[in-house]
Order: sequence, then structure tokens, then C-alpha cells
Amino acid sequence: MPKLKNIVLQLFLILLFISLVIAMRFEPMTQTFQFDYDEGFNLMKAVLYSKGFSLYSQIWNDQPPLFTVILSKWLNLFDHSIFAARLLTLLFSAILIWCFYQIVFFELGHLAAIVATFFLFTSWLYIRLSISVMIGIPSLALAMLAIYCLYRYKQTYYQFYLILSGGCLALSLQIKLFTVFLIPLILLQLLAFHSKIKEIKTNRLFLLKSISLWLISLGLIYSLIGVFYQQFWNQEQLLLTHLKQPPDPKVENFNNLQYLNYMSHQDYDYIFIAGIGIWAIIFQKKKNGLLPLTWLFTATLILLKHQPLWYHYYPLLAIPICWLAAYGVTLLYNLFSQNLQKNFSIINIKKIVLPASLVVILIGLIIITHPNPRGSVPKNLKLMQMVMKYKNLTHWVFTDNPMYAFYNDLIVPPEIAVMSYKRINSRDLTFREMLAILNKYHPEQIILTRWTTQIKSDKNLMDYINNHYSMTYTNSTKTEEHYVLK
Repeated sequence: MPKLKNIVLQLFLILLFISLVIAMRFEPMTQTFQFDYDEGFNLMKAVLYSKGFSLYSQIWNDQPPLFTVILSKWLNLFDHSIFAARLLTLLFSAILIWCFYQIVFFELGHLAAIVATFFLFTSWLYIRLSISVMIGIPSLALAMLAIYCLYRYKQTYYQFYLILSGGCLALSLQIKLFTVFLIPLILLQLLAFHSKIKEIKTNRLFLLKSISLWLISLGLIYSLIGVFYQQFWNQEQLLLTHLKQPPDPKVENFNNLQYLNYMSHQDYDYIFIAGIGIWAIIFQKKKNGLLPLTWLFTATLILLKHQPLWYHYYPLLAIPICWLAAYGVTLLYNLFSQNLQKNFSIINIKKIVLPASLVVILIGLIIITHPNPRGSVPKNLKLMQMVMKYKNLTHWVFTDNPMYAFYNDLIVPPEIAVMSYKRINSRDLTFREMLAILNKYHPEQIILTRWTTQIKSDKNLMDYINNHYSMTYTNSTKTEEHYVLK
């Protein structure tokens, strides 16, 4: 019964978190047309998959398959609405927050866990990413679940938790590969766990068995999913598109140092406390802090090199920053509690100066840090009305922004379910291929909102469109246009 009550309590807390976010962000969840272009890409891939199109061979997809499959099943279960889709991401976010709290609690207790979780919840754009149909939060949620299972293993040494941990990280990688750097960090954590076993021979055998079990679980589940969805036969989509990005110095996202500063600007206060936490881990030799410390160091190095750098990568830094901040909070709390005697009339002034100064600096950082929001992709109401007007006559829509098709229960050719900056910039999708798609599908509507200038610059493509389509709408800047088949 105590275990059952604990499970019910934990489920209640997760539902409470979801309800809180919905209450705080109900209007954005239901009324915002599009937080990011990735939302439209993910939704269209899921819709096409639910209609029987296969990933990679038909649906162009530069990401692992799992989120598309889950989102497809979820939308079939709860209706094809934007709220339902965003609710799925929020559910993953609740798992991430719950795991994060439990992990910090295992290490540092309730106070540090509460404060660190609040920091993560209020870190830059975390709530926004929690209600966006994007793959970063779901992938990180399963990675945190893998680490949580690892800490459960540390408490009991039940090998079942090792299998779960490896399996959860495999699922994380099958949503987005950017958590792959956690593999060596988790192996280091396993080494740290087993270093406490005194008998050397027993320790070595036990360690080898544990690492092997974790790696087998990781590799087996990852491979099974990859084989089932034919992922490994389409490396051009999954890898080459990401690797052949030509640098563009005009785009801020290619200036890594500048963009990292832009992303972290909102959280300078949390970074300051994390710095105190790093000091505590190093000088007080807190081995439990090895994982968040190596996570932050490794993720920072990766993001300094990876191009282009997108704002939705920031949780890779926010999680270890807030985790390390928990150590800083614990240190400050201990300094105050040790130096303030029970008789409050007697205070050791010298010993209280350092923690008090740190708190003053922290308050100053909070005051001078201004909000750094990010705008969403606006909806063109007139364009939406034109799409709706011809909806009943439409089977296929050719568009660089599939969200317009999703809202109208229409589909795009699977080859262009994703017409992203990464794909255009790497020239994975050429104008000749776009022309071939128009010839193959003869879409009844064309909607251009993002790559209009680039598409209009190709004479062959525009000659085809002008010969076979009639323009029904263009905005004042001629950057958003709508065509219908003649």
C-alpha cells in the first residue's frame, strides 16, 4: 500500500504540472498558429504516416522515426488538433521535470530539488518548448528517464533498472540524436557507482556485467526500432543533410559564441549559482556532481562547434546549469545555517559576509536581466481563407509551410513534408526536384510563405507555375503567395 500511495502521489504531481502549464499557457496552446516552422514539419510527417506513407522511402525525414510514429498514433487517438499535439509535448515535459526533481532529490534533498526544478521550469523558453510540437523536449525527457533509472540502480543495484536505463536512452536517440553524447557520461557514472565496492575482483566483474547489460539494452532497442522503420537504409536523409551545411556568416545561428550568449542571457542568474555549485563540487570533492558537470562541459563544447545553432538546443545547457545550481543553493544554505547560531542575537559577521555577498550579486543579476522572448510564426488570415476556399477541391498542397495544410486537414507531397532551412541551405532539395514534384502530384494549391524569393528566382519552376496555376493572393511585399490549379 505505501508503494501504491507513492505511485498515485507521483502521478498526481505530474498531472498537477500539466494542469499548471495549461492554465498558464492555455491561450498560446490553442490560439498560437505556429511557434516554429518545425511544428508544421512534425505534424505533417505524422499525418502522412497515419495515412500509410512510409518514413524515409516516401516521407522525407532527417530525424529518427519514433516521435513521428508516437505523434501519429496520438493524433489518431485524440483528434487531429493542434492542442492535442502540443499536449503530447507537454506530457514529455512533465516526465522530464519529474525525473529532474527525483534525481536532484536523490543527491541533495527536497529543498535543492524544489529550487533547481523551479529554475529549470523558468529557464529561457522552457515553457514555450514544452508546448511546441518539436522533438527536443521529448528526446531529453527520455534521456532524463534513463538517468533516473540509473540512480534507482545505484540505490538497489537491481539490473532491471540498468536495462530500463539503456532502453530509455535508446528511445531518446530514436527521437533525436543530440543526446548521444550522454552515452560516455553515463558509462563514467556507472564507473563511479561501482568504485564504492571494496572487493576489486568482484567489482571488476560486476562492473563489466553492468556496462555490458546497459550497452546491450541500448544497442538492441535502438537497432530494432531502426530496422523496423528502415532507418539505416536512408543515411543520406539522416546524416548527410546535417553534415553538409555550408556556413553562412550573415546568419546569426552560424556565429556560435554570439548565439550562445544570446541564448544564455536570460539565465545569467542561474549560471551564477551554477558557478557556485561547480566550485562546491570541485573543492568539496562531491563525486555525485560529476554527471551534470561533464554534461555542461561536453554540451558547451558541442554547441560551440555545431552549425547552425538553434534556440531549441538550449535545454541541453539549461538542464545541467539548473542541476549544478542545486549544488550552489545547497552550499549557500549550509553556509547560512552553519553561521547563524540558534541565538539570533549572536551572528558571526565574518563568516556570513561571503554567502551574503553572493546572494546580493544574485539578486542584482535577477534585477538587471531583462526578458528575452521569442516571437512565433504569424498566421496570414487572408492566405488561410484562400486555402479554406479551395479546400474541397484539393487533394495535394505544394507548400514550404505545411502548417496551413494541417489546419485545413490537407496533405503535402511526402517528399516535401520538410522544406527546412537546413534542407534548402544544404541543397538537398533543388528547384529541379521541386519541379519534378509538381509534375508528379499536380497539387491543386500552392502556398509560398517562407522560401518565396528563392523559388521565384528559378525561371523553369516559375514558368511551370505561371503556365499551370492562377495566382489568387499575394501580400504587399510579395513574400506570401497562393496559387490554384487552372
